[in-house]
Amino acid sequence: MARIRRWVVGLLGLGLLAGCAAPRPPADPLGTVVTVYFSPTCGCCQEWIRYLQAHGVQVHGVLQDDLQPLKERLGVPEAVRSCHTARVGPYTVEGHVPVEAIARLLRERPPVAGIAVPGMPAGAPGMGGDPIGPLEVMAFFPDGRFTVWMRR
Repeated sequence: MARIRRWVVGLLGLGLLAGCAAPRPPADPLGTVVTVYFSPTCGCCQEWIRYLQAHGVQVHGVLQDDLQPLKERLGVPEAVRSCHTARVGPYTVEGHVPVEAIARLLRERPPVAGIAVPGMPAGAPGMGGDPIGPLEVMAFFPDGRFTVWMRR
């Protein structure tokens, strides 16, 4: 009887330990920190940061009132600009870009200045709402050209 009691108590103890274990965050899909520059009054910028973090990405946020000089210095063409700008490795990431596009960028290392989701389209990561067609991620080049790089 004592042996059965110890066995039951042991099983209960294992069950309690398993139930108390904190959920593991997802593995970092990028393996590097993303520095996000955003306005302190922009809610969707903060939602995009939460989206990245929910996917295991390490984020360093930098509050900045005027992002236009940064966008100009980094060569983000006006036609592909959005509300926030990020840097990851040697690349610029503009707007509500999906994490899989950033992972592809770092994996393939194309000769581009960066990637962007222009504007603030419904259904894009951090924007909420239902998408109105496919989400287009643009690649932009140091000379100001840009092209569709990925559709989601």
